[in-house]
Amino acid sequence: MENDLINQQEQLAKNLAYYRKASGLTQLELAEKFNYSDKSVSKWERGEGFPDIFVLKSLADFYGINIDDFFQSEHKAVKISQSKKRKQTYLKLLSIGLGWLVTTLTFFLLNTLLGDSYAFKPWLTFIYGTLITGIILVVWEFIYHNRFLRMIAASIIIWTSALSLFLTFLVVMNLALPLLFVVAIPLEILEIIWYLFRRNRKK
Repeated sequence: MENDLINQQEQLAKNLAYYRKASGLTQLELAEKFNYSDKSVSKWERGEGFPDIFVLKSLADFYGINIDDFFQSEHKAVKISQSKKRKQTYLKLLSIGLGWLVTTLTFFLLNTLLGDSYAFKPWLTFIYGTLITGIILVVWEFIYHNRFLRMIAASIIIWTSALSLFLTFLVVMNLALPLLFVVAIPLEILEIIWYLFRRNRKK
């Protein structure tokens, strides 16, 4: 009986953290919405203290779930408002925009300093910029727990990594390595299998 209680408390702590992250909120942002301190939220998620039944009900309503779902190992999708979805989209676009701004500035800097006299060609930075975009998207989808978009972002990383290496070797060393794309194929297949496995396990 005591072990069951401990397991329920541990599950509650894990789910409190999961649903907060799935909603795209920091501990401070969630605390401000419910007039608590971020330290209280942190304690809830570490299992050192728990919100009372009224707060749990408010949290469940906020996430669009039932109170019982906080004690289940399977997670439900968080029903985020349209304004929250727009905020997530804006943050992603802003991050990607900043990544491409850095990429463009790097291109102009290298183009000015190197010119055509060096083996490395500044236009390669745009290929690397695409790789950076994939990395940014993976980070955001880990935060927002969107497995499908995370798979797409991972695919971008796999193929742009192969393309970046291929073009770098080709341009700098005049060495063509098409096998890099052959290596990317099983990585892509593994990524898809992992996505399907996680999706079926979720169901």
